Amino acid sequence: MKTFKFLIAVLFLSISTLTAQNKLGGKVYFNYSYNKNAAPTNSFEIHRVYFTLKNNLSKEISYKVTTDVGRFNTGKDNRLSVYLKNALLAWKTDYGKFVFGLQGMNLFNVEEHNWGYRFVEKSPMDRHKFSSSADLGIGYYNKFADKVSFSFLITNGSGYKKFENDNYKKYSVQVLYGKSKISKGGFNLGASFSLEPFDYKKGTTTSTENKTVLGGFAGYSKNNLRFGAEYDVFNEQGVNLTKTIMSAYGNYKFSKKVELYARLDLYDPNTSADNDGNTYIIGGLNFTPGKGLSISPNFRYLKPQTGTPTSVYNVNFQFKI
Repeated sequence: MKTFKFLIAVLFLSISTLTAQNKLGGKVYFNYSYNKNAAPTNSFEIHRVYFTLKNNLSKEISYKVTTDVGRFNTGKDNRLSVYLKNALLAWKTDYGKFVFGLQGMNLFNVEEHNWGYRFVEKSPMDRHKFSSSADLGIGYYNKFADKVSFSFLITNGSGYKKFENDNYKKYSVQVLYGKSKISKGGFNLGASFSLEPFDYKKGTTTSTENKTVLGGFAGYSKNNLRFGAEYDVFNEQGVNLTKTIMSAYGNYKFSKKVELYARLDLYDPNTSADNDGNTYIIGGLNFTPGKGLSISPNFRYLKPQTGTPTSVYNVNFQFKI
């Protein structure tokens, strides 16, 4: 018993020392959902728990480590599991910033801020898995004339939950004009592109083909209004598969504590096939009763081109520390 108390004391002392020297933050995405077409019909769920530790070691060197918690979906095993989302070292130079390690991708990070409600729903590209949101590799970031930003990443391509499984790398570029975050006003306009070779086997023949993602986006915010739009194309050679997303979203602030938001996604999972697309609509209110807490009752409507539409009623919560 004495040993146990000693270990607990050491643990709390270690945490106190660590947080005193570093910046510790976190987010929790929690929700209640009612869907009469699903089993169970109503449920509470935790979608994400992020803990981030970061610090500037000097003017040039900084680091960031983020853990993520989500469902471990393999067969019947649906437990909550912890894994790394970010583990990076950033080096600022006179020629730009270099980032090494497990880092966020540059394909839909701006669009996610333009949408602004990640705790309610993923951004369109993330939702339809056009790319992982983080990957292991090297990144380069630079800014020109205060308004033009450029980034180039070389990563494994397998994402942050899987190890490298081939000899190829993924190359991702983003060009941005304006602000990356427009929640306090401003605009942005930009494009992102990625190229990832892979081995394609057809019969006894193996060829090198490419997966590409191309996205264009824009966002604007002034006073109480914010809106944005994007168009995204995923192409996989070999199987000749092309997917597209058209999305528009916006919000209006009635006060510092109450916002109204809406989003419309038009998704086509195969442009060569007919009647396989769907329309996805989200609408809701966001309440911020105090610092660190967001409460968002919302409605989702999914209408496939063929088949039965579904309606889901949610109340999403975000806790921030």
